[in-house]
Amino acid sequence: MTFDGLTVVTVLYRSAGMLAETLPTWVRSAGDLPVRFVFADNWPSDGCAEVIARHLPADRYAYLPDSTNPGFAAGCNRGAATVTTSHLLLLNPDVWLPDDALARVCAAVAADPDAPLAVGLAMQGGEYVGIDLNPVSLFIDRRSTASRAPLGPSGGAAVFPAALYRRFGGFDEHLFAWGEDADLAFRLYASGLRTRGLDVVLPHAGGHSVDGDDRLQGFRAFLLARNRLLVASRTFTWPLLLVAVPVLALAHLALAARRIRQGLLRPFLRGIGRGLVEGPAARRRWTGPRFGFASLLGYLTARRA
Repeated sequence: MTFDGLTVVTVLYRSAGMLAETLPTWVRSAGDLPVRFVFADNWPSDGCAEVIARHLPADRYAYLPDSTNPGFAAGCNRGAATVTTSHLLLLNPDVWLPDDALARVCAAVAADPDAPLAVGLAMQGGEYVGIDLNPVSLFIDRRSTASRAPLGPSGGAAVFPAALYRRFGGFDEHLFAWGEDADLAFRLYASGLRTRGLDVVLPHAGGHSVDGDDRLQGFRAFLLARNRLLVASRTFTWPLLLVAVPVLALAHLALAARRIRQGLLRPFLRGIGRGLVEGPAARRRWTGPRFGFASLLGYLTARRA
């Protein structure tokens, strides 16, 4: 495979104010590089279309509105389906790009165009690159100082060969808005595909789409509980799943105390119930290689290049 250009795919949801801050930095970073933009807008009534039109010429972007709000995963897949360049960059709208960021991304992709690439994010007082395993939460943002290479890219800043993303079916749309990147990471790793980390750290606001809305906080708590179980059901081999389920059960008991303090116990418990019920159907949606003990041992003992 050769690198012939990059398409930045961004899912928008109540993002007009945030995008007005970040998009100018994207335009400056793109400059004259072979970079295009696709915006999948899941809340088209808030004015994102006007923000985009003010900063980009019409021939450099595509705008894909969908007022039904099908979710982050579906938005990414909708945008990826329109990509005509060799590679795509999934980028959250609340990420600022330093002037040299896209040049460094393009150079890294051109040097090894076949591999997924995890781009660093600075958020919540730390720096993270891609996804890591965690014995309690199953998966977690990987700290930039970790000795292991990323399990896979984080959906906030992830580069994929476009054909590879489509071959694996992209993100599982049923997950809606959390864990879809970990699900894909487990599947890629089990299939022998390794992700490189890029030493570029992008400032990331984090959580702009749910801030200040208690209803969305409850929905997020539901997804956090449900999707963790669905990702394990979908991507783990039976032997690893039988070991992981008791660990996840204990972890959810510990997490329940936190949800009580947050006033989010009811959606959290509803998410656990739905995860258990929907696990078999989630497993049937992926029939390719699954992440098992061999994959786990290989990941835990590997060191980043």
